[in-house]
Amino acid sequence: MKMGILDAFKIGGPTAANSPGNKVSLTPKKILVVEDEELLRDFYEELLKGQGFNVLTAENGQTGLDRVIAEKPDLVLLDLMMPVMDGKAMLHKMREIPEFKKTPVIVLTNAGDSDTMHETKFYDNANEFLIKSNVTPDIIVTRIKSLIQ
Repeated sequence: MKMGILDAFKIGGPTAANSPGNKVSLTPKKILVVEDEELLRDFYEELLKGQGFNVLTAENGQTGLDRVIAEKPDLVLLDLMMPVMDGKAMLHKMREIPEFKKTPVIVLTNAGDSDTMHETKFYDNANEFLIKSNVTPDIIVTRIKSLIQ
């Protein structure tokens, strides 16, 4: 049996991709990073690209919402305190759109008071709420992978 170049990368050999439940995705998952601090935004972009993700960025909630609608990311990594539109408002508006009600969102912020956490996680259905100063890059990557792979 002749194998194509991509068949060598499929788990279980050339017929595995044709078996039910064994689809191999060659398209990287799309992550949208919404962060107003350029240094952090660039850091997360490089971190996630290094993990094989397709990374989009936005510097505020309005741009982030526009990118969600246009690009349909697989997951959003969202800061809360930003100019133009904050992350809570962006998430609330995003969840009002039926197509994005279940898009995984990880809130990554320094605004860690209990009211903000409760409001964001329970009312706007954020999947994770992480405090920037309490997490490592490895934890962020692990949480992202657990939500979309």
